[in-house]
Amino acid sequence: MKIFQKCVLLFIIIFSIGKTVKAQITQETKPIIHENNIFEEHKGIVAVEAEYYYRQTKTDLRNWHRITKNEITQSDDRIENHSIDASNNGYIKVLPDTRVTHSDELIQGENFSNKPGELAILHYKVKINEPGRYYVWVRAYSTGSEDNGIHVGLNGEWPEHGQRMQWCDDKNEWSWASKQRTKEEHCGVPHEIYLDISNSGIHDIQFSMREDGFEFDKFIVTKDKGYQPESKDHPVVITWPEPSYYQLISLSEIENKTLPVADFPVEKTGYYKDADGRWLAINPNKNKEASTTTTFNFNDGSYDVVFVGVGENDGQSKFTVLINDKELGTFSPALTNKMFDEGNDFNGLWKNVSLQKGDKITVKSAIGSSDGKEWARARWSGIIFAPVGKGEKVIKADGTIKNTTANGIPKVQPPMGRIAIVADGNSPDPDDLGGTAVSLALLKATGFENRLVHYSHSCDLVRVDRISERAEKERHAMMQTVCDVTARRWGGFDDITFFDAKWQQELTVNDLRDAINASSQNDPLWIVEAGEPDIIGYALQASKKSKHKYVKVVTHHPANDDAGDFFSWQDILDFGIEEIRIPDQNTHLKVALPEWDWAKNHTDPRIQWVWLQGKIAEVDDVVKFQKGKWDCSDAGMVLYWLTGATNGGLELGTVNDVKSLLLNFVEKK
Repeated sequence: MKIFQKCVLLFIIIFSIGKTVKAQITQETKPIIHENNIFEEHKGIVAVEAEYYYRQTKTDLRNWHRITKNEITQSDDRIENHSIDASNNGYIKVLPDTRVTHSDELIQGENFSNKPGELAILHYKVKINEPGRYYVWVRAYSTGSEDNGIHVGLNGEWPEHGQRMQWCDDKNEWSWASKQRTKEEHCGVPHEIYLDISNSGIHDIQFSMREDGFEFDKFIVTKDKGYQPESKDHPVVITWPEPSYYQLISLSEIENKTLPVADFPVEKTGYYKDADGRWLAINPNKNKEASTTTTFNFNDGSYDVVFVGVGENDGQSKFTVLINDKELGTFSPALTNKMFDEGNDFNGLWKNVSLQKGDKITVKSAIGSSDGKEWARARWSGIIFAPVGKGEKVIKADGTIKNTTANGIPKVQPPMGRIAIVADGNSPDPDDLGGTAVSLALLKATGFENRLVHYSHSCDLVRVDRISERAEKERHAMMQTVCDVTARRWGGFDDITFFDAKWQQELTVNDLRDAINASSQNDPLWIVEAGEPDIIGYALQASKKSKHKYVKVVTHHPANDDAGDFFSWQDILDFGIEEIRIPDQNTHLKVALPEWDWAKNHTDPRIQWVWLQGKIAEVDDVVKFQKGKWDCSDAGMVLYWLTGATNGGLELGTVNDVKSLLLNFVEKK
C-alpha cells in the first residue's frame, strides 16, 4: 500500500510539473543596482541596460535571468550565451522557455501573454526632464518566431501603443526594433511603440513578457521619431543620489573629520574616478593594484578610523590603510549580489588610533575575483575619523537627515545680534565665489542685509604650492568682484566695505575687532567661519576679552578649523567664544550643475549673476574636484542663521531653500 501511495504521489508531482512550470528565484534574477539609482533623460534621449532593473514583479511563473560573458543562468545550462556582442557584455532572458517553436504548446498566461502587465514585469526608474512623446526602441536577440515579442508600460499603466513590440528581421543577432504587431501587419508597424509622458520627474518604465525565451539587451526612449539606433548605440549613464552614502554617515557625529576620495590624488596612482567621482576604483584591464596618499590635516589626537568601502558582486578586493608607511590594517568588504553596495558590511574600523597633524594617510587596493574571470574594481569612498568610541555608531548610521525642507519657503527668523562673514576664496578651493554670491543675495532677499557688519575674503594668509602666484592674484580679483558686484546689483550694502583679508590684513582685523567690541548680551556677534580661522583669531586677540562671551563662531567643516597657519581651532575656543558647529553643508549645497538651471535660465539678471559665480568656480583650472558641481556650501551657514540658528535653524539647507527665498524676493520686487 505504501508503495502504491508513493507511486501516486510521484505521478501527481510529474503531472503538475508538466502542466505548470514555476519560475526560480536565483542570483541571476535579483536586481544588481539599487532603487535609488536612476537613468536621466538629457536632450530628449536616455538609454538603459536591460539588466539594470531595480525590481521584478509578477514572477511566479516566469522571471528574467541575467546572462553575462562568463556566467550562464543556473536554471538551464543548455541556453546559448549571446553576451559577446551584447551591450555591457550582459543581457537578460525570460525563463523558463517552454515554447521554442510553433509546434510547442501555447499556454495563455504562462508561456505567452498578449495581455501586458500579466507576467514577468521589469521596473526601471527614469528621470524625464522634457515631457512629451517618447518612442521606445529595444535591442533584442531572436532565434525564431516564438521569442520575439514584449510589452512596454509606464507607471503601472499599459497604453495601447506600448503593446506587442515585434521582431521579424535580423534573426540570430542583436538588433534594434520599435514596431507594433497588428492584425494586418504581424511583423510590426514602425513608429507605433511610444509612451506619452506628460510630466517631468522620475517615472517607472516597465516591460512585461509577451513570449518566454525573449532576450533583452538594452532600451532607448527618445523624442526623435526618426531616430535609428545603431550597434550598442547611446551610452548608459547611472545617476547617483545626493547626498552620497559617505556624506550621510559622516554626518552621524558632528565632530567627525573626513577624508573623502576627492582629497586623495588620482594621477599615476592606478585609480580612476568612478560614479561621478564619489568612489575611487581600479580598472582591471589596466591595473590589479593601486595606491594613493594624502595628508592628515586635523588636530593631533586619538580617533576611531572608519574606512568606507563598496561591496561588489565580482569579488572581495583587499584594502590596506597605512599611516606614515606603517600598516594600520587590512580590510575586505563582504560580497554582495549587486554590482555595488554600501553599508555596514562594507566598512572597516580601527579603534583608538593615535594621529598627528601632518601624518601621511595611504590607501592601497588590490582587486579581487570570486570566479577568476570577472574582477571587482576595489571601489571605496573615503575615510572618516570619528571620536574615540563613536566608530561603531558611524558605520551603522542609517543616514537620516533632519531639518531639511523639500518644498515651500523656509521660515526666516534670525536670532538676536549681528553677523560677520570671513571667507577665503584665494585658496585652492574656489567655492567661495558661489558661496559669497548666495550669502549676500540671501541676506538681501530676506531683508536682513543691515545685520551684516563685516565681510572679508581671501583669508588664507599663506599661499600653498597647489596654486601659483598668478592664480592667487586672479582669485583675489575674482573674490573682490563677486563681493562688489553682488552687493551693487542686489542693493542694501552701502555701509559695508568688503576687505581683502590678506592684502588688507590690518584693516580687516581692525574692522572685525570693532564688530567684536560692539557686542553685548542683547546684540551678540555671529561670525561665519567660511575659511581659515586666522583672521578670526587675530581679531579676537586684538579685541576686549570681556566681549568674547558675546561672540558665536559658526563652522561646518573641519577642513577650515584645522587649516590655520597661525591659530588652531583650539586657540579660537580658548578665547572663550561659543562654538556653533553644524553638519557639513556640502551635503546638499554642492550639487550637480543642472540643479541650478533654474538660475541660469532665469530672466532676472541678479539671479543670472548668482548662477554665473558658481559656474566660474566650476570651470576653475587649478582644481579638478569642482568639475560638474555648483557649490555654495559656505552659504549654508548664512541660511542656518537666517532661519533661526540655534533656535530651529536649517542645519542642512537645500538648493530648493535657496531658490524659494531668492525667487520669492525677485518676483515680489
